[in-house]
Amino acid sequence: MEQSPRLFGDAEGKVMPWLDRLEGITYKSDPLMFFVNLSRYKFAGRHLKKTDRVLDAGCGAGVGTVMLSAFAGKVVGVDDDEELIAQCREQYGDLPKLDFRRADLLAGPPEPSAFDAVVCLDVVEHFERPQAETVVKHAMASLRPGGVAIIGTPNSVSAPYASARRKASHPFEYDPRTFDELLAGTFPRRHTYAMTDEIVSTAFLPLAWYLMAVCWT
Repeated sequence: MEQSPRLFGDAEGKVMPWLDRLEGITYKSDPLMFFVNLSRYKFAGRHLKKTDRVLDAGCGAGVGTVMLSAFAGKVVGVDDDEELIAQCREQYGDLPKLDFRRADLLAGPPEPSAFDAVVCLDVVEHFERPQAETVVKHAMASLRPGGVAIIGTPNSVSAPYASARRKASHPFEYDPRTFDELLAGTFPRRHTYAMTDEIVSTAFLPLAWYLMAVCWT
C-alpha cells in the first residue's frame, strides 16, 4: 500500500527519525496532536488480548505498531513503502513482538485468515473510495473467524479546519454516513464511536473530529 512521501518525509522526501513524525505530525511543533494520534492506537489496543496476533494495516513509521505491541502477543506492521519498512526494522527490530513487512493491501490480504485483530487507522482516506473498499475487504480477509477490526478515519466535517498536508494527501474523506457505507458491505456487525482529541465516546457522530469503528466478522 503506497504512502505519499508527504506523509512521512521532510521537504526533500527523506524519511525522518521516528520521533519527528507520526503521519507528518512533528512532536516538536505539535506535541498535542502527536499524542492524540497515539491515543487512537491505545484505544485499539484495549480491544486486544495478550495472546492476539495483530495486523497493523498501513503501519507507516511504526510508532502505533509499537503501541499495539503493549497489548498483544505479536504485531505485524505492513506498508507498501519500502523505505518506511526498512526504517521500522532498523528502529524496532530488537523488539520480539514486532515484525514489519512490505505489503500492498490493494493486492490482497498479507496473510489470509491469520490474525485475531486488524488495526487500520488513518489509512482509508488516502485512497479513492473504490480502492478503500478493497482495502477494507482485504483487511477482513486477514481475520480469523471471530476476529475484530478497528478502523479509524478523520470526520470530513472537520475538513474546513484541516491542515494543508491533510488536504493534499486525502483524496476522499468520510462523514458518518459514508464511513458506515464503506464498512457495511464487509462488516455486518460494527459500531462507530466519536473521537475528539483523545476522548472516545458514543456522542453525536456528526460533531466528532474522528470516526473510530469496531467491527466483527
